[in-house]
Amino acid sequence: MKLAIVVQGNDDYDFLWEGLFLTWKLNWNWEEFNFPLFLITETKQFSQCHPDCDFKTINVGNKLKGHKNYSNKLLVALQKLKKEGYTHILYSQDDSWAFTQPDTSVIKGCLEMFEEKNMDCFYIHEQNWIFPFTYTPTTEGNIQGHRVRKFKKGSRFYYNHGNAIWNIDSLLKVQTSNEGPYENEKGSTSRAWEMLDGVYMVNIPWYDQDVVHNRGKMLESGDHMVRNLRFRYAWETEQNSFIEYVAHDGSIIPLSNLKDNPYKNYPIEELNKFYNASYNGGAHFSYEWRYFPKEEQIKRKKDE
Repeated sequence: MKLAIVVQGNDDYDFLWEGLFLTWKLNWNWEEFNFPLFLITETKQFSQCHPDCDFKTINVGNKLKGHKNYSNKLLVALQKLKKEGYTHILYSQDDSWAFTQPDTSVIKGCLEMFEEKNMDCFYIHEQNWIFPFTYTPTTEGNIQGHRVRKFKKGSRFYYNHGNAIWNIDSLLKVQTSNEGPYENEKGSTSRAWEMLDGVYMVNIPWYDQDVVHNRGKMLESGDHMVRNLRFRYAWETEQNSFIEYVAHDGSIIPLSNLKDNPYKNYPIEELNKFYNASYNGGAHFSYEWRYFPKEEQIKRKKDE
C-alpha cells in the first residue's frame, strides 16, 4: 500500500487553508504516519497560507475552475497520483478540520483491516443523525473497542465525501466527468451500489465541517478555532519568540510572539480590545500588551 493524504479544495476557498494546515500539522501523528499530503486546487499554492506550510499542491489548471468541475479535479488528481505509484489515499475536504488527533492505534488498525478485507473504502467518520447510513446486521470487526460495520447496498451516502481510506482504482471506478459536489455524492452513490462491494466504516469523531464555514463565509467558530491554533502552533514551534503580557500585580506572562508573527492579522490594539471585552476588568489581567524585543530582554536581565 502506497498511500497519500489528499484534500479536495479550490482557489476560491483559500481562506480555509490556514486552519486546514494547522489542524493537520498539529492533530496528525506525523512521526507514525508520515504520508505526503496534497491539496487539489486550480492555480494557487497551498504554501501561501503559512510560511511553514510544507504540504504539496496538485494544480489542475484554471480551466477546471467552478462548481461543476468538482469530479473533474478529483479525476485529474487521482490519475496523477496513480502514475506516481500511489495505490491508496486518505481522502478529506478543505473544511474537514480535525479538532483532535485520531488514536494512533486506531489508524494502524484501520490500515491493517483495510488490507485484510481488501476494502474499496473505509470511512473513518462520525456516525450521527445528519448521515442516515444503513449497515449490514453483523459486526465486521473491532478496532481498539470501536465496532466496524459494512455498508449495505442501497444505503444513502454509500459514497460520500467524508474522511476515508480509498483504493484509488475503486474511487476512480465510480467517478464521472462534470459533476459538482452534491451531484457527485448522489451519482457516485448509485454507481457504487453496482460497482463496489467493500465499503466499511468505523465511528470515530475527530473532525468537523459544521463549525468552519457556511456558504463560503468563515463562521465565528472557525475564526475562533484558527486563533487558538495559531497560539498553539507558536507554543509548539516558536521557542525563542514571544510576547509578554503584564498583569496588574506586575508579573509577566510570556505568550507567543505576535510582533514577528507572519499572519499580522491581530495587532496589539485588536488584542487589547479582545481582552478588554473578554475579561471586563478581571482581577489578574491588565489590558496592556507589551513587546519586549531581544535588546530589551537583555537589558531587563542585566537589571535583575
